[in-house]
Amino acid sequence: MRAPFWDDAQPEVRHLAAILVAHRAAHSAPVFSHLSAAAVHGFPAWSAWLHSPRTTSPAPSPRMAHTTVMPGQLATSSDSLMRHRSHLDGADVVSLAPFRCTGPERTVTDLARTEPFEVALSSADAHLRAIARVGRNVDRAALHAWQDGVHQRADRLRTRAGSRAVRAIAALAHPLADSPLESVSRLRFQQLGIDVTLQVPVAARGRGSHFLDFVLDGLGFWGEADGRAKYLQPALRDGRSVEQVVYEEKRRTDWIAGSTGLRLIRWGVAEASSLARFTTHLRAHGVPLPSGPSGRWGHTVRGFLRDLP
Repeated sequence: MRAPFWDDAQPEVRHLAAILVAHRAAHSAPVFSHLSAAAVHGFPAWSAWLHSPRTTSPAPSPRMAHTTVMPGQLATSSDSLMRHRSHLDGADVVSLAPFRCTGPERTVTDLARTEPFEVALSSADAHLRAIARVGRNVDRAALHAWQDGVHQRADRLRTRAGSRAVRAIAALAHPLADSPLESVSRLRFQQLGIDVTLQVPVAARGRGSHFLDFVLDGLGFWGEADGRAKYLQPALRDGRSVEQVVYEEKRRTDWIAGSTGLRLIRWGVAEASSLARFTTHLRAHGVPLPSGPSGRWGHTVRGFLRDLP
């Protein structure tokens, strides 16, 4: 691969190259899993800031491909290949030409057990956007079927490492998150015990509706998770200048604040990347904070949220 391409490529693109090398070098088609399966499925698992909460371990290397082999098979690893040993049911493996990899549910389960929870939650939300979302609405039947399947996986894991994280994924993942920043922001609210409603419509001036990322239930605030890409990436500006995007956003937020009476809070990656920063940001805006996670998802998930680094 030419150095300029590698140097400019995003981590997930670099990793797909590493997967292709591992695939071509193997005597028989491997089953890619964990972060490698996430890359094949297009999950947002390679963003550096999603890995930053786990400060005790380094960020993953795009050069390291991950596979899973059955118990009893060779499971040695190398500088470029990590082999995980675990049982794989037939339903766990899918073919996405030219690769074999773990299916979406198994991949999310593996991520929940081995990666920062932010990575697994963002990946689960991305998958649910594809299978359980229609426009701004949730396909409840599809969502509940997915939750039941992940709960069954958690039950099979029982007391094994990561089982609480898998159960939390089943309870907390949501198809209405539009980005990893929204996924992690929702997680921060859940850690604090603040209930939020997603994608709330507000009648626009004239026709149509504006949709609010978050409404803090009963607190008189609405929130916008604003990343830099919204303003700086040409593909997201749809041909508009940065100045035009900022002006239109100001007009939109002024209208929403005036027509709803809600106070606006904005934040980005810097605030959402840790619970402490997010807490400080909300307090600065006058948001009353509960004493901790609520019990609405049961004591297991509440304890998991309370203990989450």
